[in-house]
Amino acid sequence: MRVIIIGAGVVGLSTAYRLMKDGHDVTVLESGAYGEGPSHGNDAMVTNILSFPVPAPGTISQAARSFARPDAPISIACNPDLGYPEFLLRMAAATREHAFVRGTIAQDVLSRITFDGFDEFVADGLSFEMHRKGLLHVFESAAEYDAAMRLFEGFPRIRERVEPVVGHAALAEIDPGIDPAFTHGYFAPEDRQVEPVSLMDALVGALREHGVEVLEHTPVEGFVRNADGTVRAALTRSGAFDADVVVIAAGVGSRRLARELGFALPLFGGGGYSLDIACPDDVQPRTSVITGRTHIAISPLDRGLRVATGMIIGQRAPGVSQRRLERMVGHLHELYPTLRHVSAELDLGWSGLRPMSADGVPVIGALPGADNAILATGHAMLGLTYAPATATLVGRIVAGERLESDALLLSPERFVRRLSLGGRR
Repeated sequence: MRVIIIGAGVVGLSTAYRLMKDGHDVTVLESGAYGEGPSHGNDAMVTNILSFPVPAPGTISQAARSFARPDAPISIACNPDLGYPEFLLRMAAATREHAFVRGTIAQDVLSRITFDGFDEFVADGLSFEMHRKGLLHVFESAAEYDAAMRLFEGFPRIRERVEPVVGHAALAEIDPGIDPAFTHGYFAPEDRQVEPVSLMDALVGALREHGVEVLEHTPVEGFVRNADGTVRAALTRSGAFDADVVVIAAGVGSRRLARELGFALPLFGGGGYSLDIACPDDVQPRTSVITGRTHIAISPLDRGLRVATGMIIGQRAPGVSQRRLERMVGHLHELYPTLRHVSAELDLGWSGLRPMSADGVPVIGALPGADNAILATGHAMLGLTYAPATATLVGRIVAGERLESDALLLSPERFVRRLSLGGRR
């Protein structure tokens, strides 16, 4: 089949690679240059334990308090878009216990298979930077730790992937550079680090080597549809691209493209930012780390250390203030005092808009009303982690396979019904 992939971030490229291997005639259309969106500055973590959606119980109140602290790690931005109030209402509804459980079950479908996808890339001979150093989540008190561990209650398959680490001495055995103020944590030994640009370069190289066109600076402006609502072609300034299947993996831009096909996708940008810091080997962290109170994420890479944070819900355009970057670096120094003497060049900071659905869960499935248009977006902070798993599910959909019931929870069908005043759809 002729398949058009819209979007050349890590999700779109991974999906193109999967469908190429499945024997389809694939073309990738990218509005800018490949890999320049949120995939570029990803925190470089690949994890199978962060299956919990961002709208967890208590998240909205935490984000609401950010109006008094605009530099808080999780915050809500003002946005004049007419769809934004309903988006926030849906997000508030998603923090309810039953919705949080449903979202966690859905995301864990991806978490359980994502490592297989990266292993397949390696088996195929793709050359990219990947390490297997695990992920350590650290806390400054037993109360913080206990609250974090309560998230695992009811999810034994996720819980068994982590190892409790109690006491600073135990944390120091994993990474001796961590400050003694951190006394509790849990460790995910199977988690990995992947430098996203190296992966996207490898995917583009493999695609082009096998005859797949990756057309940059070719934005899709609309579609030609058949009488039954299915898509016949994607329209660009360069002409029409005929398609039997269209995969919309355009990040935040997926909302506009879905609207072109008559579907109101509740998806907005979630601003995030990161900074790469050259780090001498003798003080380089030994594993990826996420902090509980300050919500920074760090990953050791070949060229140094990547530190990231931020979920600015509803941010309209990429951008980050120097104050936010300074605060992030300050939190890094609290975590690793040995890094205080390492220079951090704030002018090299990256910022981008992560595609965030109203319930914080990826949107993967056929578009209602246009059965041959498949959405693959809404991954928020986990685009890199879930890219190969998303590609696997899209491949199954294109092949006409029926997905397991838990995977169907990722479908855009969940947004079809209008949100009631009580927050139920």
